[in-house]
Amino acid sequence: MTTRFWIILVGLLATGCASVSGDTVADSHASPLARSCAANAVASTHQVNTGGRALSYKACAGTLTITGADGKPKADLFYTAYMLPDAKADRPITFVWNGGPGADSRLLHFQALGPKLIEDGVMIDNSATPLTASDLVFLDPAGTGFSRARQDAEAPLYGTLGDIDATSRFVTEFLQVYRRENSHVYLFGESFGTWRAAGTAEALARDGVSIAGNGLISGGIPLGEMGDRALMRALSLPNRTATALALGMLDPDLAETGPGLMDETEQWAREVWYPALSSPDSLDVPERAKLVAELARYHGMSPTEIDEDTLWVSPLAFRKGVLEGRTLDVFDMRRIEAADGEDSGEGEAILRYYRESLGYRERLYAGIEAPAIPVGENWQYDQAPITEASLARAMAGEGPPSPSQPWTLRVMEMMPDLRTFVAAGVYDSLNSCAANRATVRLLPEGVEKRVSLQCYPGGHMMYDSRVVRDQFGNDIVAFIRNSKPDHTGHN
Repeated sequence: MTTRFWIILVGLLATGCASVSGDTVADSHASPLARSCAANAVASTHQVNTGGRALSYKACAGTLTITGADGKPKADLFYTAYMLPDAKADRPITFVWNGGPGADSRLLHFQALGPKLIEDGVMIDNSATPLTASDLVFLDPAGTGFSRARQDAEAPLYGTLGDIDATSRFVTEFLQVYRRENSHVYLFGESFGTWRAAGTAEALARDGVSIAGNGLISGGIPLGEMGDRALMRALSLPNRTATALALGMLDPDLAETGPGLMDETEQWAREVWYPALSSPDSLDVPERAKLVAELARYHGMSPTEIDEDTLWVSPLAFRKGVLEGRTLDVFDMRRIEAADGEDSGEGEAILRYYRESLGYRERLYAGIEAPAIPVGENWQYDQAPITEASLARAMAGEGPPSPSQPWTLRVMEMMPDLRTFVAAGVYDSLNSCAANRATVRLLPEGVEKRVSLQCYPGGHMMYDSRVVRDQFGNDIVAFIRNSKPDHTGHN
């Protein structure tokens, strides 16, 4: 999903704590400290219209140098921080990143949660930005965006455990530099970024940093191998039935079921497909033939596309089997898979925003004005062993080549007040709303009650629809404010 734009940049030289004029007049009532940023960052002041009122804020765009356990510099990590100038010392602060691994933060930053969003190549106000409830810090991991690893530290940083260590060091350093040790801290990550969020939360907790909340977006719930694989596989069915319906490939009788279709599909998956996946050899020939026919019906596929031996339809098999000769997109199965291409105007808009609105004129943005750094190509999944079976699952579209660690459960047991926000999209081939619900039910009661589940009518990036984006932002605001969203989020 990397887009590359080559442009000629006009102007250089803006360093340290320089202050520039943003899209509004600076708040003259803010204290000098409130208007300043840390070293190697540039300050600017702005406004965003949120629900009919103008919210003034400051932006700090720059880098923090993180060091390893040996005290040597490991990376210069770029961040974009948005903070209210008159905020109290304990105001919530939310650290946000995307996944990849090897992705910068531009998706969540400029399409979902930042105070300014890109729409048709133009920056617009985000009326649902969580900045109303929390200061925001968007982090680009090493080797992405403006962030760079020191040359002798690249290998450890380009692995799961090294990435978690670097992120926890960044959060700790940021809180100290900006004097935010008393803030309520939230960590939000998307896709692989959910591993980064959960692992970082545990690392910080072990170092004595209190975490108020974890946000896990389109990445499931990092719990290691916990759970029943056959059940979780069966519960991928509602996503697929919804996709077949959206594509007009569903059996007409099912398509006319109405609002109860997803509930019917989930019930069938639990009562029929799950037992068959658990013990496929227990079915005789007529039972197997009947199940194959029903699977094809719920998938909107031909029975010839169903593996009669395992009775399992992998995510990749489903994406290839619904529309003959075409493969559905991995992130939004309502669409046809396409090669990466340029998203007209987005790259230029991001650079204009940083160079002109925020006044940051250092470095080159990897993936826009310079080639993307292949961070993820040789990523070290060193959090758990890669086995032949786990690699086969990954090749079939079932996630990373080895499982996570149970970071989420461990940190929630360590911190009895920590809450977790989990979001997924109905048309995402990598996640399942029904599986998320089933996973949470398996957690200890004291943990289960602190998990907020949301399911949206979208894909992996469910916020690419304005209506869903606004709901998504409002749900995060409600989560941070420790209140329940207005809707059930059940699909």
